[in-house]
Amino acid sequence: MNITNMSFATVIVTYGTTNRLSGLIRTIESTIIAGSEKVYLVNNGCQYDVHSTVQDEFKDIELEVIDFSKNSGSSKGFSAGVKAALDDLVLSDDRYVLILDDDVILDKDLKKEFIKVENTIESQSKHIWSLTREGRDHTFSEVSDRNINYYNNSIAGFSVFNTKAGTLDERTRDDIARPFFIPWAGTLIRKDVLRKIELPKPDYFVYEDDADFSLNIRESGYDIYKSERLILRESSNSWFENNGGQQSGYKLYYNYETNPGRFLYKIRNNTYLIKNRLLTNKFYFYCNIVIFITLGFFRYGILKKHSIVRLKMLFNAVRDGLRARLGENNNWKL
Repeated sequence: MNITNMSFATVIVTYGTTNRLSGLIRTIESTIIAGSEKVYLVNNGCQYDVHSTVQDEFKDIELEVIDFSKNSGSSKGFSAGVKAALDDLVLSDDRYVLILDDDVILDKDLKKEFIKVENTIESQSKHIWSLTREGRDHTFSEVSDRNINYYNNSIAGFSVFNTKAGTLDERTRDDIARPFFIPWAGTLIRKDVLRKIELPKPDYFVYEDDADFSLNIRESGYDIYKSERLILRESSNSWFENNGGQQSGYKLYYNYETNPGRFLYKIRNNTYLIKNRLLTNKFYFYCNIVIFITLGFFRYGILKKHSIVRLKMLFNAVRDGLRARLGENNNWKL
């Protein structure tokens, strides 16, 4: 390829109280510095006046706010921002759309680095990009990428039947990875390509909607690439991180002081996703579920306060996933 320039607009989803506002401001500022020409900001039920607060802060950039009266979850939130970009007649099809969370910092040299790395890709390659999260993304600490066989019949990435043979793809280039699943945040995609990809089911509410979108990308005939040149920086920690390290979601779930909702949505939605899109062997699938639940309980839950209550909640979450009972569950606190 031989491109000399690119332009992009940005979709950002925000929610919550003013506690998230400073991170949101830094995210928007970083997109402006990097050259974003427009921001589609999804107000996912913020508990403050997004219009007056954010628009007053950024008077010199084109900003479109999409409002939800309450937090409708990531699947509806990100999809709403994407649809706004697709429906914008001023945003031409040859421009790119970058999807971001409200707590990431975009590299100021994104456009320059993108042009460099894109010009190293074969002209016939059909692909989209996923930015690499600095400090959290361990993609390039490996020399291979997981493929569909790694995830078939699994539960939350767990399978007792997986062996390395056939589940990993060796990289043809050390500097380009091809991850199987990617998060919403950091997806960089041309508008005309984005138009061809089906958006995820809104019923996911939170978690696994980005995995569903990743599968849709692949089924539309596009590869997913990552490069260490195209990076995002974090401005906050995820719920499973502590002092710079990742903790087991299972361990946090059986800690009764932690709200159970994030883990339950993750497991329910993953159960649904695998059963409906990555199931090749029912025996393997159901064995993995039973072993996953049993091992998690005996390793992290046994003898813990209210562990039986949480075990039952987990069984119900898996059952809901198997029966396609998705959507928001008001009993699951996030």
